[in-house]
Order: sequence, then structure tokens, then C-alpha cells
Amino acid sequence: MAKHCGKTLASSFNQWKEIKASYRFFANPKVKESEMLAPHIKQTVSRIKEHDTVLLLQDTTYLDYNNRPKTQGLDLTFRSKLSTESEGLLLHNTLAVTEEGIPLGLLDQTFIDRKFFHGNNHSEARKVRHWNRPAEEKESIRWINVVRKSHRLDFGLTKIIHVADRECDIYEFFRDATDLGEHVVVRASKNRSINKRFRRETPSILLFDHLKAKRAQGKVEVTIQVNGKKKYRKAELSIVYQPITMPPPPNKTVKKDGPNLPMVPLYAIMAIERHPPRNQSGIFWVLLTNMGVHSLDQAIEKVHWYSRRWNIEVFHKVLKSGCGVENAQLRHADRLKKYIVLKSIIAWRLFWFARAHEHNKDDSCSTVLSEIEWSILYRKTKKTKTLPDTPPTVGEALIWIAKLGGYIGRSSDPPPGMISLWHGWQRLMDMVEDFDDICG
Repeated sequence: MAKHCGKTLASSFNQWKEIKASYRFFANPKVKESEMLAPHIKQTVSRIKEHDTVLLLQDTTYLDYNNRPKTQGLDLTFRSKLSTESEGLLLHNTLAVTEEGIPLGLLDQTFIDRKFFHGNNHSEARKVRHWNRPAEEKESIRWINVVRKSHRLDFGLTKIIHVADRECDIYEFFRDATDLGEHVVVRASKNRSINKRFRRETPSILLFDHLKAKRAQGKVEVTIQVNGKKKYRKAELSIVYQPITMPPPPNKTVKKDGPNLPMVPLYAIMAIERHPPRNQSGIFWVLLTNMGVHSLDQAIEKVHWYSRRWNIEVFHKVLKSGCGVENAQLRHADRLKKYIVLKSIIAWRLFWFARAHEHNKDDSCSTVLSEIEWSILYRKTKKTKTLPDTPPTVGEALIWIAKLGGYIGRSSDPPPGMISLWHGWQRLMDMVEDFDDICG
């Protein structure tokens, strides 16, 4: 399946007995998703220990199976209160990456059971004031559970930073992470009340307004991903940082939520782009962290960490578009989940290979390709039967694979993107399989 990352099960095997065996594997009730992913997580932890600082990027993706009327056990996927009802799966991933953005592997993967939180009649349940329920009874508990799980793992001397987007801006997340001693960087979603003296005090200071009233304490240039002809662009951000305290929301009560409702001490960092390019919206990030920010360098460090968060969105793009998990024809959600777990590991390998050339492009490609793989790639690219004395570099091999997928590679072109890479990888694997069939 790794050699046929974008194909369905039926097209990944040559014989019916192989196809049938794969169907039986995914239908086997003894096969559990957690056990399938466990060896990968173990290897991810080992890779994490080799670095001083590692970022754990959390994000949820929606898998659409609305055109699968015969598939049983699917969940309801509402992206917002105004969205129409559809069927699919909700997948929450935690991807470990280095400070440079090299993906080290998945550390956690959870399928969100929306029916468990809302019942089968989700339309009626949405009318209930779910925001007034304890955190343990909400879907948002998934963000907190990742922090709890990672706290139980041994990462050695590596510093772990949890990075998440605005959906994770939850009081309980900051409270529990601080209680566990876990470091977090989260983008704020609300212009919330801050710096209260007691919980029921009338709000007088709002987060965004408080930061906008401050003068910039420095500037930093970051690289961000954009859509269009240019995959990335530079952005100059003005930085403001201030210590704050986050009070519990006014709907929290001791009777409903327990006595642990402290004022959580945090640091807020505002990064704003004053002069964005024409026809583009300027960046406005307000980041919340429970780590000390006592200097401009420390504030810039957190901004750089958050700027790596888009890596998990690229990973989800590889999983859905490159590995084609939404094209699977399995007839039950439990089988689809096992299939997605397996494809997730394949997607990580492809994503890692694409990122590896940025920092290891001069290394031998034998570290990422087998001898038969790079030999066929070299002969195809150079139109020759003669092989070099030493394998090509990782950077050369990646460009050649991308060209197989449609990348032109002109001097003015940006580095190859994920789409051309996975198309080229698929072509290379087809050539390797044909070679094995013909030459043994």
C-alpha cells in the first residue's frame, strides 16, 4: 500500500487473494486502531528524543463520506452551526515536528465520536446550550486529552511545546496544561475578558483591545504559506507582549465544574502585519502561552513556533488528496478507521521525504530510497543504462521525482509542492513494481 499511496485497495494489489486478504484484515474485530499506530508512536518518541525542542501540532480534519450511502457507522460532520448535515469521520491528529518543520511522526490520533456527545439526533442536540456543559462532556475535550496523554510519555530531556489554532482557545486547556507543567502556544479566538481580580467581577479589560493599545516592542520576519502561484511569502510582524491572567468563563460554577477554577497566569503576544501585500489580508495573531515571555527574543521564539502550525494542515492535505483516504469504498466506519490509520503512516513518510530535502538535500538519497528505487529513477531521468559510482543526493532525487509528477523545474520555479511529489512518487513506485514483475 505504501507503493500505491493514492490508489484504492482493489488497485493496490495484483491478485484477488491479496485484495481479499486486505478486506479481511480491515474487517477483523481483533485489529485495533490504537495497536496499529502504537509501533509508529514508539518510533516517533525515539525520534523526538534526538532533538532539544519539538513542537506537537494539534488539528482536526473532516473526512467526507457523504456519497457513501451503503457505508454504515459514519458520524455526523457539521463544520458550523449554519452547515448542512453530512456524514463522514472527524479525525484529530497530533503531529510532532522540529523547530525547522521536519515531521517526526504522529504522536496521537483520535476519531471523534460526535454522536457520543450529541446523540443520534444531532440537529435537536445543537439547540441545547452545549457551552454550559462541563468540558468532559464536550468535543473540545480532545485537545485536553492530548496534553494528558503526552504528559505520561517519556521524552527524555526534550522540551515539548503544544501548538494549536483558535479552536483550542479553551479555559480548561490552559488550566490543565499549566497544572501538568506542559508548555502550550495557542492562538486566541476571542476578545475575552482578562486581568479580573475575582471571577464575578464586571469585565473591564479585553484581550485584543489591551494589546492594540500598546506600542510595538519589536519586529520579526516570518515565512507563511499562501495559496496561489507563490507557495510562501515573507511577512514583517510588529510584536507586543504582556503578562495577563485568564479568569474562568462566567458560566463556570463550582457545582457544575468543580472547585478548580483559578485565574490562570499567561503571557499574550500580538503579532500584527502593518503593511501586507496588495489584495492580501494582513496577519493578526494573538498568541497565548503559559511560558515566560520576558524579552523580545522570547516573544519572537513563540511566534516562530506558531508559524510552523500550517505543517499539520499540509499533512492532512497529503492524507486526503495524496493518499486518497476519502476515496475508500469500505462498507463500515470501523474498517475505514483502520484503513485511515495505515494511510496516515504512509502520508507521514511522504511528507517527511518532501521536507527532508530542505535540510538534508546534500545527503545521499540511499537514506530515503532503496537501491532499486534510485537506480530506476536515475535511469529514467538521465535516459541511460549506466549508473553513477555514488548515489545522487536527496535534493536531486526529490526534483527528479517531482518532475515525474509534472513539476517543470525551471530556474525561476519555487521548490516542488506536495501534489507533484506524490504524483511522481506514484509513477516511480509503478516503475519499480513493473521492474520486479519483469526481472524478478
